[in-house]
Amino acid sequence: MTSMKAALYSDVREIHIQDVEYTPPEPGYLTLDTRCTGICGSDLHNYFGEWKPDFTIAQGHEVCGTVAEIGEGVTGFQVGDLVTLECFSHCGDCLYCRKGLYNHCLKSRWFASDAHGGFAEYTTVHASSAYRLKGMTFEEGTLVEPLAVAHRALAQSGAGHQDRVAIIGGGTIGQFCLAVARAIGVKETLITVKYPHQAQLAADLDADHIIDISKNDVSDAVKDLSDGLGMDVVIETIGGAQAFNESTAIIRKRGTVVLVAGYFKELEVNLGRIVWSEAIITGSNCYGYSGMQTDFQAAIDLITAGRLPLTKLVTHRYPLDDIEEAFRIAADKSSGAVKVHVVQEASIADIN
Repeated sequence: MTSMKAALYSDVREIHIQDVEYTPPEPGYLTLDTRCTGICGSDLHNYFGEWKPDFTIAQGHEVCGTVAEIGEGVTGFQVGDLVTLECFSHCGDCLYCRKGLYNHCLKSRWFASDAHGGFAEYTTVHASSAYRLKGMTFEEGTLVEPLAVAHRALAQSGAGHQDRVAIIGGGTIGQFCLAVARAIGVKETLITVKYPHQAQLAADLDADHIIDISKNDVSDAVKDLSDGLGMDVVIETIGGAQAFNESTAIIRKRGTVVLVAGYFKELEVNLGRIVWSEAIITGSNCYGYSGMQTDFQAAIDLITAGRLPLTKLVTHRYPLDDIEEAFRIAADKSSGAVKVHVVQEASIADIN
């Protein structure tokens, strides 16, 4: 094999299938036969031109596939293994890696920075980023990555069974954060939504309070349910000044706000609320170790245990050849899209 199909950006809102060269994996790397790839919010930032993508490399980092080829020096994997991927490599030796904070690895490399990612027939990744799976479908394996992001966000918050948790945003990460909050047994959950299909998904995930922002004021709802105290934890998944200010407006004094959204520009926000409330504001960057276990392994365990009906979040599925339509739908939330998956033609029967 000398060539393969890959979806490359050519301009803002322009992504097309091209024939590209297939290159075997370098030492330390694996190549997967890509079976299913999710369109992430960060992919949409690229699509809208808010972040500039590499026009020579296929993106896509929510990936599940089977091992097709193994580079020199890689152990622990065999051709045919079912695998999902973290979106970056890590060295294991630097200060941050030794502390379990490998999402801050000093030698980290985005796995599709010099090789094609999941929007290609074959995906090449460093072995440090790969996790073997058992007993999962390709679709479930693709959901591990965004679920790990949500697990990290809840871990960063320190939320426990006595806490009321609000989630700002009813998109993919918001819904995943809701699922994790329910799984860890927090006292009460609230999620804001913009569209009816988001509200229905939140109901399916057993949210205690679903606030339609087109009809209700979030601050008023929080005052009513918290006796005016505010939420113990707020997870902000949208990005932008309005969402940030909304988060700090509903957090209780000494509560915790976790920012997991993709902030792509400078903002003018109200910091006075943080001063008087002494709220703790922290970020959540991808995944690493949360306690004794990686967020990725925690996500795998949650899916394997069957505790979360996450496949309900997959609203649309398209073959790789239809990736232009897949992105158009993913970019238009009024279409009913939450999670859109791009699948290889041979895998559609396995996933549906």
